[in-house]
Amino acid sequence: MILLLFSIGEVNSLDARPKKHQKIDSNARQIRSVRQTIVISIDGFPSYYLTNPKYHSYFPHLVELFQKYGVSEIETVNPSVTYPAHTSMVTGKDPGEHGILNNTLSDPFEKNDGGWMWYAEDIVVPTLWDLAKQNQKTTANVFWPVTVGAKINWNLPQYWRKKIPEDDKLLRVISTSGLHKEAEVAVGSPLNDVAKDEVKLKTATWLFQSKKPQLMFVYTTDLDTMHHGFGPGSERALARLAELDTAIFTFLESVGVFTKNGPSIVIVSDHGFHSAESVCAPNVLLKQKGYINEETGTYTLTFKSSGGISILLPGADINLPNETITNLVTEITNSCPGAEWLDFASLPKSETFPISESTIQRLRSQIHPRALGILRTKQNLFFSGTRKGDLFQSSTSKIHGHGYWNENPEMKTIGFVYDPTGKKHQFHSVKDVFFIVKDLLGLKERKSKGPRVPTKP
Repeated sequence: MILLLFSIGEVNSLDARPKKHQKIDSNARQIRSVRQTIVISIDGFPSYYLTNPKYHSYFPHLVELFQKYGVSEIETVNPSVTYPAHTSMVTGKDPGEHGILNNTLSDPFEKNDGGWMWYAEDIVVPTLWDLAKQNQKTTANVFWPVTVGAKINWNLPQYWRKKIPEDDKLLRVISTSGLHKEAEVAVGSPLNDVAKDEVKLKTATWLFQSKKPQLMFVYTTDLDTMHHGFGPGSERALARLAELDTAIFTFLESVGVFTKNGPSIVIVSDHGFHSAESVCAPNVLLKQKGYINEETGTYTLTFKSSGGISILLPGADINLPNETITNLVTEITNSCPGAEWLDFASLPKSETFPISESTIQRLRSQIHPRALGILRTKQNLFFSGTRKGDLFQSSTSKIHGHGYWNENPEMKTIGFVYDPTGKKHQFHSVKDVFFIVKDLLGLKERKSKGPRVPTKP
């Protein structure tokens, strides 16, 4: 996903301008200095599209913008998947700190029927929309992840269950009262999770122009979908990228980007893409050895897989000897070529991923507070959460995805900032979006009354 933040100076009418010698009070001066900010996410934009000129003809408008003002290659978070990364953007924190640990809950027996982490109440630290509210600034959203129930003035959150028209009724209920229907009538198209990105961008134009929020989030998904289905660099994915480039340019024009009083812009993507040729399913071994019990619906250990990594989690109140875990993961890594074990209990003896003890402690707190360790890879391997089939098998076709360690080159993404004041902003990670937006909007953080209570992962 790529994320664009635009700050647009408030325009005063000629009639509202003070007379030549009229005194301008501080409140009026402050109002005129307010900048609107729009955050657009384009899911799944790898930095190698930027660094390899052969792809540039597929997004000429964005390329022109990047070449004129500069762009950075930046890191995502671990796990490098959509919901944790998007939440890191709006909090400035890692997943282990903000509470959105994955796209979906750790749910070994599928009791949640594939549900995602849609709900803002699961974010345990302040967000940009919280900070905006504290600073008396209005907010709006078109499908940004993890915003169901968020304290956003005009909220159209991402949510689905079956991706059929019945879902639209759910969206109308969980959106700001009356807003979903109002948006569909204004745009003339259904707004749901299967709607094309052009519909979401047109909705964003309408929302921006009609409600005039000071901070707006917009999320698009089609590039990520094409990458999963056909692969990065595929004809289908690149054709969709070209269409999105045009749609984004049209949107930028519609909100007055680069006009006289025009916007600051930040562009960022949540993760890159990689293609695997084999599958490792570590939960198959856990089931075979009785650590996952289908009959009782209980588990002692389970792996939560995210494509390029798989996190080992204990059941409730479980304390196993390190030797037991070592034996299990040794069998897995011996059976799955390319799999590497990162032990959070002791230093790994690894030449592939050399790492210090202090780094291990930091990673545990950043990725998952209950993690016993992580399987990861630098090769064309995909970790699956299934309990069925073989522990390792070659895939009949390539598996296109992400979730790989954020230092892997394929997971790198892009960061771009245009600030009309000429100020330079540091952009090294998706987490920097939080701090850049804070600066663009002049948001001040107030002391919290206490930490939020996290929900169980």
